Amino acid sequence: MGLVSEKAVRTLSLDDLDLARLAEAENEASEASKLVDESELGEDDEVLSAVRRAHEMGYAGVILSGPPGTGKTWYAQQIGVALSGSWDAIRSVQFHPSYQYEDFVFGYAPKEEGGFELRPKEFTRTCRDAAANPDTLHILIIDEISRSDVVRVFGEALTYIETDKREQPFQVASGEELSVPKNLLIIGTMNPWDKGVDELDMALERRFAQVDLEPNAETLRRLLIERRVPTAFVERIVGFFEKLQEQQLETVRLGHAYFLRCTDEDAAKTVWRLRLRPTLRRACRLEPALFRIIEGFWDEALKTEAAEPKVEDGNGMPDFSARD
Repeated sequence: MGLVSEKAVRTLSLDDLDLARLAEAENEASEASKLVDESELGEDDEVLSAVRRAHEMGYAGVILSGPPGTGKTWYAQQIGVALSGSWDAIRSVQFHPSYQYEDFVFGYAPKEEGGFELRPKEFTRTCRDAAANPDTLHILIIDEISRSDVVRVFGEALTYIETDKREQPFQVASGEELSVPKNLLIIGTMNPWDKGVDELDMALERRFAQVDLEPNAETLRRLLIERRVPTAFVERIVGFFEKLQEQQLETVRLGHAYFLRCTDEDAAKTVWRLRLRPTLRRACRLEPALFRIIEGFWDEALKTEAAEPKVEDGNGMPDFSARD
């Protein structure tokens, strides 16, 4: 093996490390992280304002209630970062029929070396994080809060989430001591059509404010335009959406999120076949005539712009006998 030539050897300098570029990259990453921690909601957003007001009035939490597709989870996340200022201060959990106290407050889990140990769960971890950072509002998002036995899941903690009982120590079922800090806000999401809504305990309801999110044609119009969907096609989709909202059967009043993939005619037909038609047919299983009417609305919306204007009967409903 030959010796390395003296000319091939050079001592590295600071310039070789390109520290200026590294510093610039670090600054860019820092700026990006700041952007991540900013909410997409404006300060004048009505839902954000309502949640902020409920928090100021001393409610233990807020439930965002709305039909499927109204953006409840997205709103909860955006409100959380708007109020706390950091994604690190937000935790999320989803309730379901088998979700229990042991999944939420404290529960036993197996150890690698055998046996079991008591471990804090999502609610307890959130309480402890908030207590360790008293200057930051912490948010616990509970998706589908009505899909479990809420009183059983919260257990004794249900009493201490009230604002006048915050920071009072109490014992949980396992004997551990816990307290709910003042800087914790719970945001739940709920579909008002779910069966479990009728079974929500009054003790929970009086501790939470409720903000209703309704399907909104203007929101759908704005979101489709932001996706650069041609205006004429946007109006056809929005027109169908508005007809759904006029129906007396509430389960057909789907939210705007169902329509965001309707970016052109081919995409819309696929969305209808794979998502809208099955959902609406199930919603109308006891009213098949209504489904046929809705299907007619969709066919009308997907006609080309050169198509003849629709013919309506005296009740303002499309007269499908006049169609080709």
